[in-house]
Amino acid sequence: MDQRIAEDLAPKGAEKNRIASRVRENMAQNLILVSVNIPSDLAGEIAQDRYPRTDFFELSQRLNASIISFNDIDGATRWLDKLVKTAFGRSVALALEGFRRRKNYDLVFTPSEAVGMPLALFLKLFGTNKTHLMIGHRLSPPKKAFLWKLLKLRSHVSTVFVYSSAQKDFVVNDLFTPSQQVVQIPFMADQRFFRPMPDIAERNQICSVGLEWRDYPTLIEAAKDINCEVKIAAGSLWSKGKNEAEGREVPPNVDVRKYKYPELRKLYAESKIVVIPLYQTDFQAGITSILEAMAMGKPVIVTKTAGQTDTIIDRETGLYVSPSDPHDLRQKIQYLLENETERQRIGDNGRRAFLNSFTLDHLVARIGELAR
Repeated sequence: MDQRIAEDLAPKGAEKNRIASRVRENMAQNLILVSVNIPSDLAGEIAQDRYPRTDFFELSQRLNASIISFNDIDGATRWLDKLVKTAFGRSVALALEGFRRRKNYDLVFTPSEAVGMPLALFLKLFGTNKTHLMIGHRLSPPKKAFLWKLLKLRSHVSTVFVYSSAQKDFVVNDLFTPSQQVVQIPFMADQRFFRPMPDIAERNQICSVGLEWRDYPTLIEAAKDINCEVKIAAGSLWSKGKNEAEGREVPPNVDVRKYKYPELRKLYAESKIVVIPLYQTDFQAGITSILEAMAMGKPVIVTKTAGQTDTIIDRETGLYVSPSDPHDLRQKIQYLLENETERQRIGDNGRRAFLNSFTLDHLVARIGELAR
């Protein structure tokens, strides 16, 4: 390894002193690498019930962990940071920063493979052993799978958390990762923010939410013969996916725009049904919106894909529809619109299932338990 790079990555004098201090005080300190820009007023927005609690804030408390985010690397001045950020992107630069600070901490948690895989590579290249927990949202794309196997990154990821059985099977069987290293956990939504709001009256409308792998053309086609308003909240803080509703001719009863969180919650509350139309994929696309709707007691109609099989129980906690089938989707929407008792039953069942297994507190407790 180039001596200059090795020196740049090594802890400086002050960092060495902090490490020694923590060893003396026997403090268990952990690190979370978050690949987003965290707004400076986020904690205040959460406290004022204008934004849902975040997994990284809650985990930082549970794990006694520090957080490094894109905020910390965007103003980087080191030549190596600038080079890595320019050549490989912010996620790799964030992984590099986490690697640089690794000796300060007992455990590093990476909430996505975009940061976790580069971190594992840095640990491997420098022959460093570190407890590294990584969430693998989708490791099945060919490029990721090729790099995972070629570089044998599993050797420097202590545990891979996955959200779907399809991804677990792939990581174990196709990526040759020992099954004891792969743990399937349920996804989550904040049960405090997303909750039933009986003071807000339902309107004659349905809604659809999200951006990632959304099959909005099928929903728009199905909406042509439905006697209700269709509100599409086509936006996401996390996904860089294409807005499939953009630039399309929509019928008069369809409205497409972005919503801020308080508006989004009100949209859920006003809607009789939440529809999550998906393109075929092998991971849990749509899961955030599904769980937010279930948390609010709304019946959900979702496309049954290879990756979306672990949350909804058909006709109990939601309804499945066939991929790219506007006729099937239209029939399911009309069925629920015409049957208030059934809407209420499925919505209530969904909320109970959510509270039993899919809250933010469940996820934080599970990861915290395994990390300990």
